[in-house]
Amino acid sequence: MTKNIVLTLLIFLNSLIGFAQAFSKVKTNQHQQISGTNISIVPPSSFVPSDNFKGFQNPEDPTSMLMVVEVPAPYSEIERGFNADMLQTKGMELKARTDISIAEFKGLLLELDQSANGMEFSKHILIYGNEKATTIINGVFLKDSIVLGEKMKHSILTTFLDSNLLTDPRGALNYDVDEHVGALKFNIVMGNGMLFNRDLKRPTESLDKASLLTGTSFSNAEIKNEKLFCISRIKKYPDDYSLIPSKLINAVEIDGLKGYELFAKNNDKTAEEMYQVILFDEKVGYYLFVGTYTAGSEDAVKDIKRVIRTFKRKL
Repeated sequence: MTKNIVLTLLIFLNSLIGFAQAFSKVKTNQHQQISGTNISIVPPSSFVPSDNFKGFQNPEDPTSMLMVVEVPAPYSEIERGFNADMLQTKGMELKARTDISIAEFKGLLLELDQSANGMEFSKHILIYGNEKATTIINGVFLKDSIVLGEKMKHSILTTFLDSNLLTDPRGALNYDVDEHVGALKFNIVMGNGMLFNRDLKRPTESLDKASLLTGTSFSNAEIKNEKLFCISRIKKYPDDYSLIPSKLINAVEIDGLKGYELFAKNNDKTAEEMYQVILFDEKVGYYLFVGTYTAGSEDAVKDIKRVIRTFKRKL
C-alpha cells in the first residue's frame, strides 16, 4: 500500500546544507496557519489561501502553488520513494536531497525539476513525519521564474509546526459525507480527500474489504468531454483497472451536481472491483469518489453508494 501511496503522490507531484537550522522557531505576525493543519507558513506576498487544496496559491498564476498533503504512511517508507531513480520514472529530475529535522520530526528537503504539459517546472519540497503519518509541503513554480523560486524556498523555510494545536482536518474540507449511513468509519484526511473503511486499518482487513476514498481536483481545468474523462480516469490509479461494460456508465446527480458512475475490475488484484463517481463543479473542477471492495460483495457496494449519495458541499 505504501508503494501505491508514493506512486500516487508522484502522479499528483544546489546544496541545501544548513537548511535544518533555518526553520522558524517562533510564529510571527506574518505566519498564516494552513486551515485544518498545525502548520503555519509565511507565503509569498502574492499568495492567498487556496479554495482547492490545503495551502496557498497566486490567483493570477495557476502554475505556482504551496500545497500540503498528509499521507497515512510511515515517514521511513515514504522518504525511500523520493530517490533519483523513482522520481525519474515520473519525469522528475532530483537536483538535491538533504536530511533535516523540524520540530520533533525527521525530514527531507528536496529540489526537483519536472516537465509537464509542455512547461518546465521546479519544486522545493519539505517532507517530514513519524511512523504513523507523513506530511509533504510542495512548492511548485515555473523553472525560469528565478525570483519566485527564491521566495518559494524562503516560504518553505518559514514552516512552523505547533504540535499542541488541536485541529479538525475534516472541517477544513469544502464538502462532507455521512459515513454512518453505510456502516463505514472515518479514517483519515489525505490532501483534499478522506478515507473510510470498516475497521480503521490501513489497508482494511474487513471481510468485504470495503473502502471509500473521496477527493477534489486541485485546479479547475476545462473538461470538454465529461463522460470520456470519467472513463479515462480509471487509468490514473496505481493499479491496472478496466471498465466493466456490462454494468454500464450511468449519469448521476448529487447535491445539484451532475456526473457519472461506473464500475471497474482490478486486473492486478482479480478479487477486487471498484465503483467510481465523479461530479463536476464549474467552481471547483470535480469531486471524486472511489470505492473498492471484494468482487461480489453487494453489501459493500450498497454501503459505498449510500455514503456517496450523502455528499454535500459546505456553504
